[in-house]
Amino acid sequence: MSRVTRRQFLKRSAVAAAGVTLAQSNAFGAITVRPAAKKILILGAGMAGLVAGYELSQAGHDVTILETRMRPGGRVHTLREPFSDGLYAEAGAARIPDNHEFTLRYVKLFDLLLEPMYPTRLSALRWDGKSAQEMPIEGFTKALGEFFGSELGGNPARWSKIKGGTDLLPQAFARRLADKIHYGAQVVRLEQDATSARAIFLHAGTPQTFVADRILCTIPYSVLRNVDLPATFSVRKREIISKLDYASVSRVYLQTGRRFWESKGLSGFAITNDAVEIWQPTWSQPGPRGILMTYNRPGQAEPIANMKEAERISSTMAQLEKMYPGLRENFEGAASKCWIEDEWSRGAWAFVGPKDFMAGSSPEGRIHFAGEHLSPWSSWMQGALDSGLRAVKEISQAA
Repeated sequence: MSRVTRRQFLKRSAVAAAGVTLAQSNAFGAITVRPAAKKILILGAGMAGLVAGYELSQAGHDVTILETRMRPGGRVHTLREPFSDGLYAEAGAARIPDNHEFTLRYVKLFDLLLEPMYPTRLSALRWDGKSAQEMPIEGFTKALGEFFGSELGGNPARWSKIKGGTDLLPQAFARRLADKIHYGAQVVRLEQDATSARAIFLHAGTPQTFVADRILCTIPYSVLRNVDLPATFSVRKREIISKLDYASVSRVYLQTGRRFWESKGLSGFAITNDAVEIWQPTWSQPGPRGILMTYNRPGQAEPIANMKEAERISSTMAQLEKMYPGLRENFEGAASKCWIEDEWSRGAWAFVGPKDFMAGSSPEGRIHFAGEHLSPWSSWMQGALDSGLRAVKEISQAA
């Protein structure tokens, strides 16, 4: 596996994932139950857990989902507060590449609306640390394509986003799963034997036990390493769980009373010489107010995470004022999100290679695993959906 290139790895994984759809009795693939329906416990109501729960339920399995947070979606999280006039911005997943078939299929299945991720008019900026140069928006999307590569990101000029906010996708899953999801449930211990698997969890501070035929664990390994695991887990699995690295990503959002940059011919999108992206998520939203936000990846995200909220805002304001003069006088409010400090994520996405992917995703007895950290499309909703569907196939075929 070590000699397989990332390009080959993606192609092989795409072919394998495509085989998950075993029947065509619904929009794209109810999975035939065999030999009998099972009692399945899913840990986590992020995208992997939701898609698995949905498909397993469609196939007739008895599904229960435990989620620590009080909302579905995990790292798919749309910020609607403290913004005014119904404006929103994404704290997590935002972009849907044109080659991410699983994401696009569920968007279509649930009748969600898509709109372009990037505007087709006005200019973007490239910041070299001292000055800004305007470039056509086509140049901006081309640079993104070179950064991501076509295997992972398709053509950024054709990327889309969900109109109304990305959280509409996990909410659509959650509505269909209804009372199968139990929020505020923190898993603290896993057990299994030859006939069943068990999760011990805290709900309102009270320990409870759930017994199932199979457990699907979608908890990020950065969080799972704090859960008491069965002694039967392999040494290799424990090693991956304890050592898998997660990316620090920070985003800072500045709301303005008006989108003053547009009168200067600017779209509000930019990229810096150290790969920090600036987005204007409100370009397609109604009203005069706007939001400029920074997307800080590993290397730039950690210093932001180490700041207090007021310092994050003032630092970002100083940076963006140089690029968009007039920002300070139009400023109305701000927010920030640093995934490394999120108790139930401890990072934005996993850095996973082919060897870790294969060993990390294999079942341990009656306990199965899924999540973006166990897919070649790590960091994308596509990755979470891909791994969730792979786990559905595993569980459905298990004795």
